[in-house]
Amino acid sequence: MNEFSIHINVYPIARMLHTVYKFEADFFDYDPTPEDSSAGKCYNCDKDIYISLPTSSVLKDFSSPKYAIIEISTTNGKKYKIGSNQIPALVSLTPHLNTATLHVKCKMLHSPLI
Repeated sequence: MNEFSIHINVYPIARMLHTVYKFEADFFDYDPTPEDSSAGKCYNCDKDIYISLPTSSVLKDFSSPKYAIIEISTTNGKKYKIGSNQIPALVSLTPHLNTATLHVKCKMLHSPLI
């Protein structure tokens, strides 16, 4: 299991206000789980990540799920992408009092950590 740094970049697939959204999170662990489906083996890359509370305009942009590619990096600087242009991740935000939850839903054909 890898420990990831606090910087998360979200690249929307469709046109939005920004070409990249940058979030800061607490340190987190991430380990996609392999699953068998009718289409074959895939990796469940779903993850809820607690982030610093973004501006109200960013919260509004992600109030409903959006297709995007998420870029995370390990504490030693290696970068990984969750989702792709062909099979993007669904990303949404849920605000709380001082933080927000970044919800990532994605199934990938290969592990993003390879």
